[in-house]
Amino acid sequence: MSARRTLTAACGLLALTGCYTVDNERFARHVDSLARPGMTVAQARHRLEADGFNCDPRSVAGAVTCSKTRQSLLPYTCIERVDLRPRDEHLAAEKVEVQQIMCAGF
Repeated sequence: MSARRTLTAACGLLALTGCYTVDNERFARHVDSLARPGMTVAQARHRLEADGFNCDPRSVAGAVTCSKTRQSLLPYTCIERVDLRPRDEHLAAEKVEVQQIMCAGF
């Protein structure tokens, strides 16, 4: 009975800590709520940065790459990445390319 309580408590604690789980579809929907084709790259970049992304206009030829690092209590880290095209920040973004979430850990 004690082991069962310990397991239940551990599961509850993990649930309360908000462990990051990889969900590419949810990530794509979230990005779509922030940045859409037709917005200027500057607007999209501003909205993504306000959400915690770091944007680098020098990253990929013809694009501004925005990424966010997600940590977990478990020994892994994930990177969420979005590419905004075209590179000129004052033009409308022709594409908002949501990349697959990449994770690495021990």
